[in-house]
Formats: sequence, C-alpha cells, structure tokens
Amino acid sequence: MSEKITIRDVAREAGVSPTTVSRALSRPGRVNLETATKVREVAERLGYRTKNLEPQQDDVLRGMILTTTSDLKYSVFADFVTGMQKPCIHRNFILLTAITEENRDLERSTIVRMTSQVDGLILTSSRLSDSTVRKAAQMRPTVVVNRLINGVQSVISDDRPALSRIVRRLKALGHQSITYITGPENSWQNGLRWQAMLVACQQEQIKLRRIAGPNLATYVGGPLMDEPFVEFMRNPTTAVVLFNDIFALEFMERLQANGVRVPEQVSVIGIDDTPEAARSNPSLASVHIPREEMGADASNKLIAKILHTSDGSTTPVVRYSTFIERASVGPAPERPIAAVESTAD
Repeated sequence: MSEKITIRDVAREAGVSPTTVSRALSRPGRVNLETATKVREVAERLGYRTKNLEPQQDDVLRGMILTTTSDLKYSVFADFVTGMQKPCIHRNFILLTAITEENRDLERSTIVRMTSQVDGLILTSSRLSDSTVRKAAQMRPTVVVNRLINGVQSVISDDRPALSRIVRRLKALGHQSITYITGPENSWQNGLRWQAMLVACQQEQIKLRRIAGPNLATYVGGPLMDEPFVEFMRNPTTAVVLFNDIFALEFMERLQANGVRVPEQVSVIGIDDTPEAARSNPSLASVHIPREEMGADASNKLIAKILHTSDGSTTPVVRYSTFIERASVGPAPERPIAAVESTAD
C-alpha cells in the first residue's frame, strides 16, 4: 500500500506543494514548524515511505513559482519574465508562467487552480481587486509587480520624474498644450501616470487634456484606437503622450495616414521603450522602464519569503524610469493642425 503513495498524494492531502513536502521531510529547517509537523503527520497517516527520500544536493529543486502576465507577445511582459527567471535558475526554482490576457476571471481561476501546486506567486500588472490579491497572499507568499497593495510585497516603477522631464522638454520646444491618452481603467499605473502628467503640466503652466484610450494594454488594444484618434483630431494639440508604445505607434501611423507629419506638426511620445519604438519611422520617443531589473527584484523578494530568509517587511521596491528622446519629438509648429469632425482610419 505504501508503495503506491507518492509525494503528490501527501502534498494534496496537506494542502501544500510537492516541493514543500520534500523540504519538510528532508530539510525541515527550511519550512515553518507548523507546516513541517502537518506534513509529517499526513505522510505517516498515508504510509508514505519517507526513507525513500534522498538527501538534498546543492542542485536540487527548491520550489516552484507561478507568475501571471498579460501577453508575452508584447516584449514588455517578456522582459519582466526574463528578469524573474534569472534568480530562479540561480536559486534552483522553477518559474511557471501563465498568460491571462488581461482577463480578470482567467487570472483568478489560474491562481486558484495553481496555488496548491506552487510555493509562491508573482502577479504582474494584475487586474484583480486588492482584496483578492490579499487573499492569494494569505495562501502563498506573493509579490506584485506594477502595483501597490498595502500589506503585500510590491515592485514598482516610478515614472513621475521621467514624465516631468517630458513636460519640461516639450515646454522648452514651445509646446503649450498636451494630450494624454490613457490605458486600462483598472490599471494602477494608468492612474499614477495621469496624476504625474497633471502635476507636471500644472507646474509648467501647460494645458493638459485627457482622452480615454483602449482598455487593453496589449496588441489587441492597438486597433481599438479609432475613437481616441477621432476625438483627438476634433481638438488637436501639438503633443501627445500615450499610455504605452503600442498605443503610441498605432496613433503615429494614423496621424501619418491622415497627412499629419510627425514631429513637424504633432510630437508623439510613448511609454515602455520597446524595440519597436527605436525602429519606427520616425523613431518613437519613449519612457524606459527597467523591467528585467524589476523582474529580478520580484523573484529575489519572493524566494526570500519562501525560504524564510526575509525580514518580513513589505516596503515596496522602487525602480525609476527614464525619458528616451527620439525623432518623434520636435519643436511646436507655428500653425497647429486644424480640427476635423471625422477622419478615415
């Protein structure tokens, strides 16, 4: 009977991951006393033969981490995952990646299904509510990236200095009005960026207006630029800052398709500093975010929690973004483009 009992059976019964069972039975010092005791009791009750466990070596698997991300086709999210992977390889953790397509229900169900199988969670640009993330953090050690949630470890990029520099630069080039085209309504970054633009424009006495952009910050959202573009053309400004490079590149293409020259008539700036930004024509000015470094920060913080080497603090890890000026930014035109009631795609 005992031969048929596996480590996964013990993990399922104890409500922990297989790697936690392995550590509890072979290296209990790496697991808290309550968990280790529970695992031993379950293993004994099920008849699991702990003597079959071999002593752990330096290269033994220490655990598994699940990260959720929106869309790996967009290099932004791939960069985060690449950064997360490096500490995992170094510390002998497996990183599992789930693509949630900015779908809140899919993200929630993925976490529910996988929680018992992994040792920790990294939620990247999560669209879940704060309360849902806190519940997940109660089940497994959790780190959120691109989001601030009280009581949960976070890793964030502070874009305010870069956005302030953009506003000052545009003012120096003679621009007196800027449009900001937003990202998803439930994006924490979206709110932060709008507030940063608002404060910077007030300080520099530049007019700022807001246009609601697509509610998907992935490639799916790019073609949804119809309404924001039409609204902009009805009351154009000489400069536009957009939530990400996907939106900015799509917007710039629409300007050019409608005979508007960039940057001679309208300056365009994105956020993310993707490879596509540098290769566009004209090259797109953007905000560089240290994504790989942030991904590594997230893994290091989570691994410390899993191995009980963390000091227990949830003070956010903050990285700062930088403005990368390129050819899509130029002096304000003497004659701004005329407003139009409608425009072709």
